Amino acid sequence: MERQMFTTDGASRQARLLTMEDAAQLRALQETDLRFIRIGYDSVRSWLAIDLDNGELFFCDDEYRPSDVIRTPIETVMSWAPTKERLLLLTQRLNLGELSEQEFPRNRNTPTFEEMIEWILYVKTGVLTRENVSSWAGRVLWQSENEMMEGTMLDALNELSVIDMPGENGSYFYDEVDLDEWIEQMRKGMRQDED
Repeated sequence: MERQMFTTDGASRQARLLTMEDAAQLRALQETDLRFIRIGYDSVRSWLAIDLDNGELFFCDDEYRPSDVIRTPIETVMSWAPTKERLLLLTQRLNLGELSEQEFPRNRNTPTFEEMIEWILYVKTGVLTRENVSSWAGRVLWQSENEMMEGTMLDALNELSVIDMPGENGSYFYDEVDLDEWIEQMRKGMRQDED
């Protein structure tokens, strides 16, 4: 699979990912430090590798001397869904301009009510924007079209997907009271799931 990614200085790099079998064979032949794994290569014969100590991706030569460090998250490169902690960190990096929309991971795990409450609280405390939460919920709904999702879980995600709906005079349609009500509805949903 071909992947486009960006270096820490913003340059675009293209790589072809290895299959799992090819990566395992290379690792078995590896005589150097096992903290690095080759996961791909580019058109000029540089390896794309991951540093297992810090999860950093980089292009390198056969001796793992880096030529370019990759800023694009491994979740994007490998098409993985990030953990909730990692998704929060990546969203903050996106807000700071350290990542582009193009680099942001597209896959999402279906959240729990507890996670949805956390994301509302992130908005209330200013950790994330309403637009971040709307985008996140919309992506989950889009990816979940083929899954069996119904009832209060579906209702909660639909509400979160419009959390950034504009209101009058530059405000939002859903105010703090609405957000508190959503949190209470989700807590009721959590209690129902426990019963």
